[in-house]
Amino acid sequence: MNRRPRKPSADDRLDLEIRDHIERQVADYLAAGLSEVEARRRVRIEFGGLEQAKEHVRDIRPHQWASELVRDARVGFRSLRREPLFALSVIVILTVAIGASVAMFSVLHTVVLRALPYPRASELAMIRTHLMLQNQPDGTSLPNWFDWRRESKTFAGMAFYLRTAVSAVTFAGRDAPQRGVAGLVGPGLFEVVGTAPLIGRTPSSDDFDRRDRVVVLSEGLWQEQFARSADALGQSMVIDGEPHTIIGVMPHAFQIPSSDTRLWRPISVSPFWEIANIEKVSGLARDGDAFEVIGRLAPNHTFDDARAEMRLIAARLRDTYEGNKNLDVRVTPLFDHVVGEQTQRGVWLGFAAVLALLAIACTNVGGLLSVRAMRRRQEFAVRSALGAGRWRLIRQLIGESVVLWAIASTGGVALAYGLMRLLLLYGPRSIPRLEQLGLDAVAVTTALLGGLLVIIVCGTIPSLVSTRTKQAAALATRDQSSPPRTRLQDGLVAAQIAGALVLLVGAVLFAESFLRAQAEDPGYAADNLMIVRIELPRVYRDGASWARFFNQASARLKTLPGVTGVGGTMDFFMRRNGDQSVTVEGRIVDPNAPRQRLTIEGVTSGFFEVAGIELVEGRLFDERDLAAGAAPVFIVNELMARQLWPGETAVGKRMVNGRQPRKDGRWDTIVGVVRNVRREGLDLRPFLTAYNPTHLRSYDLVIRATTGVEGLIPAVRRELQAVDASVPLSQISTVHSRLSERLSGRRFQLQALGLFAAIALVLAAAGLYALLAYHVTMRTREIGIRSALGADGRSIVTMVLTHGVRLAGAGVLAGIVIAASGARLLQSLLYNTQAIEASSYAGAAIGMLLIAGTAACVPAFRAARVSPMTALREG
Repeated sequence: MNRRPRKPSADDRLDLEIRDHIERQVADYLAAGLSEVEARRRVRIEFGGLEQAKEHVRDIRPHQWASELVRDARVGFRSLRREPLFALSVIVILTVAIGASVAMFSVLHTVVLRALPYPRASELAMIRTHLMLQNQPDGTSLPNWFDWRRESKTFAGMAFYLRTAVSAVTFAGRDAPQRGVAGLVGPGLFEVVGTAPLIGRTPSSDDFDRRDRVVVLSEGLWQEQFARSADALGQSMVIDGEPHTIIGVMPHAFQIPSSDTRLWRPISVSPFWEIANIEKVSGLARDGDAFEVIGRLAPNHTFDDARAEMRLIAARLRDTYEGNKNLDVRVTPLFDHVVGEQTQRGVWLGFAAVLALLAIACTNVGGLLSVRAMRRRQEFAVRSALGAGRWRLIRQLIGESVVLWAIASTGGVALAYGLMRLLLLYGPRSIPRLEQLGLDAVAVTTALLGGLLVIIVCGTIPSLVSTRTKQAAALATRDQSSPPRTRLQDGLVAAQIAGALVLLVGAVLFAESFLRAQAEDPGYAADNLMIVRIELPRVYRDGASWARFFNQASARLKTLPGVTGVGGTMDFFMRRNGDQSVTVEGRIVDPNAPRQRLTIEGVTSGFFEVAGIELVEGRLFDERDLAAGAAPVFIVNELMARQLWPGETAVGKRMVNGRQPRKDGRWDTIVGVVRNVRREGLDLRPFLTAYNPTHLRSYDLVIRATTGVEGLIPAVRRELQAVDASVPLSQISTVHSRLSERLSGRRFQLQALGLFAAIALVLAAAGLYALLAYHVTMRTREIGIRSALGADGRSIVTMVLTHGVRLAGAGVLAGIVIAASGARLLQSLLYNTQAIEASSYAGAAIGMLLIAGTAACVPAFRAARVSPMTALREG
């Protein structure tokens, strides 16, 4: 079978053209009378190198760069294939670095850099009451909201919603009643935010005025209950036992009050509005905290304008109303409220750690490329002698770097995807917007272009050094007795060690912070303790019905094997601000001292025994304290007893809830003092707490078992549903799991920084090992001569180790300086730990030196075993 002839390539045509030009010139000299040998000698002298001429023509061709790039990549791939161990090392290092950087940049872009998904989101603000004495934010009362809206000129709109902690509802699901967060919103909220519904409409002012029972569903609930059918509009949904008409569906991007919100209703349909409707505003407490307020800036106004105006309004209200004496106003961008300052700092810290890891990886790769380039000096000299210019040699090395980057980038993106999947499954739920994490074009493109730039730089610098070698010297040097100067490689290794030490110091500090938080005594016996969140439907209308459910549930649960006690408390883990006040008999006491918090907690009898909270003085509550007509009593914690009655016993003292004594003259008597309890988590300090006996409609049911509390969860669920199947059980968990969840943010920071530090240590140790191994290889003949002249193995080991220790010491010193310089950035993220602690820095430095010393020992002992005869024969 005849084959079609191959079409000549551009290089083939160029070769023919050059040869034709040479032959024509030779013919001219022959015609002038020169011999053929002399004619060809003159043409070669005049024309120069054949390959150089070809390179010159290729360089001036249009679009030649594309074909050259492909050719360089192909040549680079073949070159790397001849050194698989080197190529694999570089690819693995870059894959890990690119994967970590893409994943972390995706987190940064998703959580911190991406704007909120609302129209002109930069104009939206959270307007919050600020408790001046406690120095903490709080919710807002309706009277203050009315005054803010009426007097403000810097806001185009201002709307409110009921705080999530008091807006959970029960609604009829497909198979069983469900419990979910309902956004109880004030008039104009959807218009202020500016997000349009997917279908239908949002509540109008007429809906609020008429108190129509209408509801707007979230996109997720619409999908679950109606399979995204538009027929959902107009249908009825039973919420808290009352029918509501579905009027619209909001997109998933609308996450106000929170990402857990399942539906929205006008606040006028809620029983809460009976207390807080417009007709009764004048009778409301000014220091109420039930509402959160969102505003949109008016055109041509800034946040600074709004802050200045709202401070003036708050000052006028303080002068006018007694209830506003402790209240100021804070205006913050909605973005800062949603994401949070601590979260932003933590994510930026993680990104900085990844950048440090990427820099260490790139310097490691740069060192490997530099060593490889130095080993190829003779190759470069030969190619240069054959006509290759310096730029051509550099371009080939860059092509090899690009091949490495392309392979590593593919693996890095795959690794980043896997890391993000793990983060979504096991990452802390405390990071806002993390559920939206995914590979996006901005994150991947930015990270990959940055990686490409770095790898090209890492490949170019050693290329510039190596290709500067003189041809004659390189061609004349058949041995390696005179190794080139390695200041560049030394600097790269020292930089790796410095970066690794910075990450190691951070990991040590976060480990100390986490362990100190975890070791804190919570004030109760957390082992074998379970919490069930109970929120009784509206059909339970009074204290008698609440008590009946609790007593029936307690009786059934106590029959379960291993259950030793059942109690109840309003919030086992605090969900509210501690901004309540008490009045003490006989003297004026302000328990709300600056930066001090106070809360009054309702509990059932038996709660303290079940929770394992130790009685310090007096007695605990019993059933008599819950009986109708019983004398009102309190139990206080040690912190409150010490602060309000220093040097005295608190038992027998009397006080009342609120800022003023009761009009009927009755006082509550303190009957006991109990230990302090960390109500918000192990890393948050206890605060003043008073307990009063009561039956509750919404509370945490606390269950104590002898062992195996996790295995009791199905049985507990079954027994509670047997009491009343209409009561949703939204959260059943062990106290240990909740404590662990409260520390999940710190645990994640420690795990991430610890992982980055471990990778950096491995890379730094590998870099030091590779450099010293290269030194030993290049100085093999010198070492053999030293041995032949009487040098013992100890002196050779010392020579190699001294070089390694000098580099490690320089890197450690630089790392300590860098870590100490940035220490203040870590302080707000640490618990009970100083960002500059001598023990932490010393431990990290010693650990780094030990690792570096171990990495240096292998090439050092290998050098000591070099045979003088073998070394001399190699010369």
